[in-house]
Amino acid sequence: MKKIITMILIVSVLGVGAFAFAACGKEAAGKYVLYAPDGAPVLALADMWGENVGDAEFEYGVIAETEVRNKMTSGDADFIVAPVNVGAEIHSAYERGKTPYDYKLLNVTSWGVIYFTTNQDGYKTREECETVNEFLLQFEGKSVSTIGRAAIPGKTVEYLFDYAGAEVTLNGSEAAAIKQSYATGADMTAIFAEPAITAVNGATGNSVTVLASVSDIYKEVTGKDFPMSGLFVRADVLENDAKTTEAVDKRTESSVAEFNDNIDEVSVKAEEIDGFTLTAAAIKNAYTKMNVRYKNADGSKADVETLLGHIGASCYDSLFA
Repeated sequence: MKKIITMILIVSVLGVGAFAFAACGKEAAGKYVLYAPDGAPVLALADMWGENVGDAEFEYGVIAETEVRNKMTSGDADFIVAPVNVGAEIHSAYERGKTPYDYKLLNVTSWGVIYFTTNQDGYKTREECETVNEFLLQFEGKSVSTIGRAAIPGKTVEYLFDYAGAEVTLNGSEAAAIKQSYATGADMTAIFAEPAITAVNGATGNSVTVLASVSDIYKEVTGKDFPMSGLFVRADVLENDAKTTEAVDKRTESSVAEFNDNIDEVSVKAEEIDGFTLTAAAIKNAYTKMNVRYKNADGSKADVETLLGHIGASCYDSLFA
C-alpha cells in the first residue's frame, strides 16, 4: 500500500511538472496583439494579417488613427503601426518619466501617401516648374487645406513652405471634408492622400489635379526619403521575446514584398480584413502611388531623424530597435 501511494505521488509530481513545463513553454512563445490604423497603414501588413508569427499567437485589429496614441500610452498594443512622430513622442515621454510604456521603431513601411492637389486653375505641376522653389512659391498668399495639420502632413508642408519663403495659410481639415469638397466641385486646394484621391477621380472623372507628391518635394529639399509611418514594438516585448520580434520584422518585409509583387491577390486579402474600409478595386488603382516599402530600423534611421528634426519632434537614439 505504501509503495502504491509513493508511485501515485511520483506520477502526480511528474504530471504537475509536465503541465507546468507545457504552460511555461506556451507563455514563452507569447500571445500578442498587433494594431494598425484603417487605410494605407494596414496595406503593408495585409498579406500577413491574421497569421501567427513564429511560435507566437497573434491577434490583429484595425483601429482609427485617433486611437493610435491611446493604444500606446495604455500599453494595449504589443505591436502597432503608427506615424513616426507619434511613436517618437511616446518614446520621448517614457524617457522623461511621463508614461510607463516605451515603444521602439522596428521598421518603416509607409514612405508618403500625401499629395499637393487642386481643382482650381492657375497652379503648375512640379514638372511644369523649373525649380522646387518655383513650385512652392506659387502658393504664396493662398489658403491651403491639409489633413493632419498638427501631424506629419501639416508639419511637413509647413516646413517646405518655410524653406521656400512662401507665406501660406494652412487650414486643418478632415479627409472626409476635403473629399466631399472635391466630389461636389467646390473650390479646393489641399494636401490630400491616396487612395482617396484616386477614388474621387474615379467617381468624378479626374476632377482632382495632382500637382506633386509631398514625398518627392521633400526629397528634393532634404535629400532624404519621407518616412510617414512604421511598425513599433513595445520595449518589454522586444526585451523578453527578441525571437518573435525578429520574426515579425522579417514577416513584415515579406508582406510588403507581396503587396508590391502580387497586388491582385493582396488587395483581395485586404478587402476581407475585418474593420478595414478600402475596397480591392481602390487599392489596385492606387497602389503605385502609396509608396509602401520596407526599411528596417537601422536602414530608416537617418530618414526618420531628418524628418523629426524638420517638424520639431524629439528623436532619441534609443527610439530605434
